[in-house]
Order: sequence, then C-alpha cells, then structure tokens
Amino acid sequence: MDYIMLDTDQLRSFLAIVDTGSFTRASERVHKTQSAVSMHIKRLEERLGRALFDKQGRGVRLSQDGEKLVDYARRMLQIEASAVAAISNKGLTGNVRLGIPDDYADNFLPAILTRYTRRHPLVEVSVVCDGSSALEEQLRCGLLDMAVVTDCERMAHVEILREEPLNWVAGPHCSIHSERPLPLALGRPTCVWRQGATACLIEASIPWRLVLTSNNYSAIAPIVQAGLAITVLPKSAFRPWQRVLGGKEGLPSLPPCRIGFITAPGEHSPEAKALRETILAALETSTPADADEMLRQSAA
Repeated sequence: MDYIMLDTDQLRSFLAIVDTGSFTRASERVHKTQSAVSMHIKRLEERLGRALFDKQGRGVRLSQDGEKLVDYARRMLQIEASAVAAISNKGLTGNVRLGIPDDYADNFLPAILTRYTRRHPLVEVSVVCDGSSALEEQLRCGLLDMAVVTDCERMAHVEILREEPLNWVAGPHCSIHSERPLPLALGRPTCVWRQGATACLIEASIPWRLVLTSNNYSAIAPIVQAGLAITVLPKSAFRPWQRVLGGKEGLPSLPPCRIGFITAPGEHSPEAKALRETILAALETSTPADADEMLRQSAA
C-alpha cells in the first residue's frame, strides 16, 4: 500500500493562508513569493486529491476537506518543531507567564498561543485573565513576566501597541439603548473604559444606571447579549453577535482606547522576549473579520 506523505513546507503555507485569510499576507508570513505559496497549495491539493479552498470573491475560504486538514497540519508542525528543539538543543524551554484582560482573551489569545507554541513547543505558557490594574499588581509582585493592559495612562513604562476608538455595543435584537436612565454593564470604578463612558454620558446629559459591574467580560457579555444593558468595547474586542451603536442612536462619541504592554523589571528571558515578539505580531493582525462591517453599519 502506498502512503501519501505530506510536505511540512506546504503545510506551513496552507496554515499561513488559514491564519491570515489571504495568499498575499500568507506569503509575507512564510517569507515566500505569492506564486510559491500558490504552488505549495496546488501541490498539496494534488497530493491529497482534494480542493482545500473555495474561492469567495477576492478572498478564500476553507473547503470542507480544508477544514479537516487544519488540526492535523498544526499538530504535524508542532511535532516537527518539538523534535528539532529536543534533539538539537537549540529550541527554547522553560516557562513564561502572561497576563491579559479577558476583554481581549477571546480574540487575541488563540492567535498569540498558536503562533508561539508552533515556534516554541517546549515552552510552557501560563495565562492569567484579570483587569489591567490587577495584572500590574501581579507583575510588581513577581507573579507575571508580562501583561497586555488597557489602563495605560496610570502605569509607568507602558509600551503602547495599538490605539483604537471605544464603541457602544448592544445585543443583536434590542432597543435597550433608548431607555432612560441608560442601562449599562461596565467594569469596576477603576476601569478606564467605564470612566470614559460615564464621563461622556454626563457631558451629553444622558442619565444612566448600572445593571452590572464586573471586571470580567465573561460576566458582562451574557447581560449585553440578552438585551438587558449595553457596554463599551474597542473594535479588536468585538464579538460576532454584537451590534455597534453610535450617533444615530443618540449616544455620544467615546474616547480612544490604548492597548499597552508592560513587562517585569530586570533582564528578560529568551522565552519572554520571543513571546513579546509574538504578541506584537498578533496585535497587528488579530481583529474580527466582521468588525469593520459592524462599524460601517453603525455609521450608516
């Protein structure tokens, strides 16, 4: 019986397209020409006897067979990297501790951890989800190596990674934004998003009330989705089911949100330096695919 052997370079090109959503960005990811990436996919499809992508306008989407291949491809590349690192003694080992607010965990963590573990499979990554001020305190106490934060103005030695406007968001089918006082689900009093949102409402003379206060977005999301309150989020934290509100709903513009990065004092390990580079790359590209469309609809 003849076995089909898969080429890991072709699998890298395949996953780069899956992760970036286009052949052009995939070619930049794997440092090859776009024609070379296209040839990789053609040969991979010929070897498997299946089409891996369906054309969709200018973009591409996975076929059913392509979706089946994704998990296998990731495991194969991780096993390859683990073998090389373990035998050559050239790979990173040890552990690194990352903090991130759970507002961003859903949209950023998969991209960060996928990239990092693919390149450094022998490193153990511990993740803590908490509010920015709590993460800063844990960093000072030596419990974390680094953290992604949003409360940047009050923190020292913050590296600003990204800036984007805050937006009012609500559940998919509700008119809760027309109620007065306006029902809100926001963070604790120290949350900079809450402070910015309530200050804008006061300036616009819009009365408001708090339905829920929590620093965990996992507690806020069900309340918003059920149509019991609205909240505020930047584009990079949007969920597919959310509806963006704005001026046409009578709500004021919100101040910008800055995403920052803080690290523990002292010399940083190679594992921590590598994770920082991965976070920077992920924050450049990780935004929900439908976020821009949500914003266009809110402005229409």
